Amino acid sequence: MANPSIVTAAILLATIGAASAAVTPYQNDLAGFNGAAGSPGVAIDFDSLAGNIAGSTISGVTFTSPTGNTLDVVAGASTFTPAGFAGVIDADTNRLFPTSGPNVLSPGGLSLDPGPAITQADDLLLDFATPLSAFGVDILLQSFDVVPLVQFEVFGGPSFDLVAFGSLTGVGGGGGGAPGGSVFLGFVSDAASTDIRRIRFFDFDGDAQFPDANLGYDSIRIVEAAAVPEASPLAILCVGLLAAWSLRARSKAKG
Repeated sequence: MANPSIVTAAILLATIGAASAAVTPYQNDLAGFNGAAGSPGVAIDFDSLAGNIAGSTISGVTFTSPTGNTLDVVAGASTFTPAGFAGVIDADTNRLFPTSGPNVLSPGGLSLDPGPAITQADDLLLDFATPLSAFGVDILLQSFDVVPLVQFEVFGGPSFDLVAFGSLTGVGGGGGGAPGGSVFLGFVSDAASTDIRRIRFFDFDGDAQFPDANLGYDSIRIVEAAAVPEASPLAILCVGLLAAWSLRARSKAKG
């Protein structure tokens, strides 16, 4: 858990990130996201996958661990909190509970280790083969406490510009050692210049104080941006003939 000053800073960061770009974040507002994105279904639920998917492309999404951790697809109910954390109330409740089907993406595997072990480093980088107008994911928390210390960056447009950034803010009402839970986080672009090309999630909780240092991911929703139609050869020919006719008409008028 973090102190109130960190909560305030996180809220400010999320507000700045949302206000400075044409990408709107939706935290724990699936209804709002669905209204803006057209109610996309879950495209990746991990239930037909297994093992380490780091470096794999699934449904046009390439999964990478920026920290070099494994990106393991496991049964969420089988994840567990090992010894080594302080402030444990009931370790059996500190799991990555799935939100669609049994499987989840758990960086580092089944064991939700305390930091600073590499298996606890839960950053995730997602690259999209086709630009997206909307993206959503359920972020799974080992402990649903007040501040999960998760930040995000969204890159969009042809130049992969930073178009949104911020933090999860005030997600749970529990204190240290609270049971696990999930947070929906979505992004919707309203302009082609900010259509989503890449997203990175940062996990800044890497200690052993309370069993809340681990993240997982589930229920990814994606909406591909509408392609700009190319002009057909016939349309180009018509435009050329029209321009030539217009030029000829003007020449006759002057003569």
